[in-house]
Amino acid sequence: MELRLLGPVEVWDEGQQVLLGGTKPQSLLAALLLEAGRVVTVDRLIEAIWDDDPPTTARGVLQTYVASLRRAFTGAGLPDVIVSHRLGYLAEIAPDVLDRDLFQRLVTQGRQSSQQGRHEEAGETFRTALRLWRGEALGGIGGAYLRAEAVRLEELRLAVTEERIAADLAAGQDERLIDELAELVALHPARERLRRDLMVALYRVGRQADALAVYQKGRRVLIEEMGVEPGPELRQAQEAILRSDPALARPVKAAPRMPRQLPSPVPDFTGREKEIVALRDHLTGSGATPVCVISGQGGVGKSALALRTAHEIAHHYPDGQLHVELRGTTGTPAGAEEVLGRLLRELEPTGAPLPLTLEERASRYRTLLADRRRLIVLDDAASEAQVRPLLPGSEGCAVIVTSRNRLAGLSGAMLVDLGMLPPEAGIDLLIRIAGEDRIAGDPEAAARIVRQCGGLPLALRVAGARLASRLRWSARRLADRLADEQHRLDELTAGDLEVRASIALSYDMLSAQEKRALRRLGLLGLPSFPLWMAATAVDIGPREADQLLEQLVDTSLVDEVDPDETGQARYRLHDLVRLFAGERARTEEGAQELTATTSRVLGGWLWLVEQVSKVVPTGAVPMRVTPGLAHPVGEEAARPALADPRGWFRSEEESLIAAVELAASMDLDQLAVDLASALSLVALGGSQYVVDDPFTSWHRTHEAALAAARRAGNVLGEASLLAGLGQLYYERDFYTESRQYLSQALSLFREAADVRGEASTLAALGAACREQGYLAEALHFLGEAAPLWERLADTAAIAHVKRLTGTVLLERGDYAAAWTDFTTALSLYQEAGSRRGAGLTLRNMSLHHRARGEYDLAEKVCEQALEIFRELGDRLMVAYCSRSLAKVRLRLGGHEQARRLLEEALGVTRTLHDRWGEACTLRTLGELNLAEGRLYQAKADLEESARLWEALRLGLFRARTLRDLALVHEALGDDATARTTRAEALEVFRLHGAREYEEMSQ
Repeated sequence: MELRLLGPVEVWDEGQQVLLGGTKPQSLLAALLLEAGRVVTVDRLIEAIWDDDPPTTARGVLQTYVASLRRAFTGAGLPDVIVSHRLGYLAEIAPDVLDRDLFQRLVTQGRQSSQQGRHEEAGETFRTALRLWRGEALGGIGGAYLRAEAVRLEELRLAVTEERIAADLAAGQDERLIDELAELVALHPARERLRRDLMVALYRVGRQADALAVYQKGRRVLIEEMGVEPGPELRQAQEAILRSDPALARPVKAAPRMPRQLPSPVPDFTGREKEIVALRDHLTGSGATPVCVISGQGGVGKSALALRTAHEIAHHYPDGQLHVELRGTTGTPAGAEEVLGRLLRELEPTGAPLPLTLEERASRYRTLLADRRRLIVLDDAASEAQVRPLLPGSEGCAVIVTSRNRLAGLSGAMLVDLGMLPPEAGIDLLIRIAGEDRIAGDPEAAARIVRQCGGLPLALRVAGARLASRLRWSARRLADRLADEQHRLDELTAGDLEVRASIALSYDMLSAQEKRALRRLGLLGLPSFPLWMAATAVDIGPREADQLLEQLVDTSLVDEVDPDETGQARYRLHDLVRLFAGERARTEEGAQELTATTSRVLGGWLWLVEQVSKVVPTGAVPMRVTPGLAHPVGEEAARPALADPRGWFRSEEESLIAAVELAASMDLDQLAVDLASALSLVALGGSQYVVDDPFTSWHRTHEAALAAARRAGNVLGEASLLAGLGQLYYERDFYTESRQYLSQALSLFREAADVRGEASTLAALGAACREQGYLAEALHFLGEAAPLWERLADTAAIAHVKRLTGTVLLERGDYAAAWTDFTTALSLYQEAGSRRGAGLTLRNMSLHHRARGEYDLAEKVCEQALEIFRELGDRLMVAYCSRSLAKVRLRLGGHEQARRLLEEALGVTRTLHDRWGEACTLRTLGELNLAEGRLYQAKADLEESARLWEALRLGLFRARTLRDLALVHEALGDDATARTTRAEALEVFRLHGAREYEEMSQ
């Protein structure tokens, strides 16, 4: 779309003119475009169209004109540029759509070129701007307001014409200007600047007398028509002509040196579109000398990007392009004095003497760059000090710097921190190097190679080159070879391309402390890490560690990633840097140092997990007391974990898994056991602290630690982990598997005479049996656990067993004994300060009251439990209490309140993937729908609940659902199905010794 004001008001689209109607709609559009982006009031628009004589219906007619213009734009398939506003209308247009805006932009560029002495370029730019004019501005339409705007534009046009002529004169193009200037002076006899330029042009071609005659004629015109003498510029021109001033002579052009030093761009360059656009825009924009620094780790493609960008913008710098290799990653970086010497020999005429000092060379260099448009590429810079003397001192030039260091000290420079290639671009690079038939035929293998190379272009280039040189290799074969991390860097070598050597260049530039930090961070092999971990690994303070990490970030060997959920800064090593650093750790540090480093860091995590466990209301009983391997890392590190345990666990989960697996691989079995056990104790202690999917991480850490414990013959560690796996399967509702692991753990605890472990496992077995409806077995295990905990005098653990025992007795219908255990458990939990334990017990007491038909008491106690879990932020237990409260209110006739609570509870249990809670909630919803006569909905809810119970292999709970389902069948008139379903439920109750058997048998 083109919008035109520099001539008749017109709209064009792809060579076709859009019909706008008569002069009044055109006047309306012109008034809006002159103020594009700003609101034009209705009164101003009326004035623009009708001047001082608008019709009484002007506002209505204005709206009609707006509508007709909108129809014209829409009919041409163009976006509507007119936007309504409460005060009037405004035009919203894209840049360079309006010819006036394009004209003004070109004029600005021309003036900048003139100021920088590029007169030929300025003249051509001014001519391009003036060619946009197609006649009188606005085509002569509109009232006084628009005519005044047209006069202003015409004055600007004439002023730009004067500037164009001045630029042409400065470029020595005087002879061809004479006829044009004579015509312009005749049209505008009072324009002194035009008359002066005509005099200069005539003088330069040897027509001195004609030049003086032009002055005299102009003087008469000014005196007769305006009553004034000529201005100082015109008088000075006359005086200079009279004395043949050499300054009036035609400028002599020197033939500048035109260096073209850019190496060829990489032929298979891939990706980096956003970076190229950003660099191009900055390097070709107006203003001060643009400097761009492209930083990043070795092999990331800094030089390739710099050359690609430089070639794309070379035409913007017609005076030449310079390329300098600064050797920043070598042992002998190029000095600024050396580089300036090379540059001066390139820029100056042959034989010119070379200044001796750095200051003199820098000054001469800046002088040679002044009034020139040159592009300078400084590749592989070591520091800001190396670069600063090589920067131009005036506008017109541009500089691209590449460096493994960020060079943040270069003030005003645009910093481009180059990251890895995204997967799609990485695969594209492989295709360009190895061929599409080798890569595209196995996309899964290609994706693996890109991941194994970490998106590093150098590594991908080496991998592609290896494939290209080994025709019998498939992409899958290479991916399989790269899968072995111990030999990955060995594989990433092709000819003189070697990833290990590239990283070594950066490593060799580090200080001894920086090398030590990088080695130990690589040894730990963590996906990401916080500040405290780096401090602990190097055994230094947080402030020193912060400075050390910042230095490593500046060298592009460590990346700072987004802060975690707790706001902590986090860092990471690229996978290949990590492998390199791990190699150096194993070759440059002794086994004792490596063990000490790992023990400190993992001990730090263990200490942090212990701090979290003190504030997280788990309600669980630990299998063992940690024997003292924790390594305190300070309150500053603990503060984020204590403020937001859930966010902290989510941020650290991958690193914690890697830490346990590292300890296991180094046969630090007890540390692996303790950390895995501590994690499992906290990770599921109240749903607000649970990571999104704790089961995968829990299983991985336990399996790794279990293998290490077995290798070391650590019986107690093995027992703790088996018990932990039993708890894992319990939490996932796999109760049979849970009992199998717990039984193994129980045997080992008893063999080792570990009373605490035995007592914890017995309690866990009792809970698993209760869930399966094996009530007698549950009482057996809980009965054995109780005296052991009493011997250990663990108040919270005794309360835990009493509460569980009470729930089993409640299932059996022994209400008096159950109440005794509940009241004892509540008192003990309160004594131990366990709010969560008290909440669990209150909910159980509510179930007791409901089973006895004491609904008011059940409601009151359940509300107390609900309030506790809301305070704790435990979403799952809030859902459980809501379901219990809904059931009480159902019994009291509060169906609407019950339904709201149940729908909320069902949403939470499904979100948290709690199948047990989902099945229970569906059963209660079925009861509610049955009570309200929604029989088919009740049937659907209860059948879905029964299917879930069957999948969980929980016969007792399924039987309770079948009992309710029998009532639905009976209400639907299907008495036979009702009898069969009820009989099936009754038999299950009998086998389990549940209270429902007696209730249904009466």
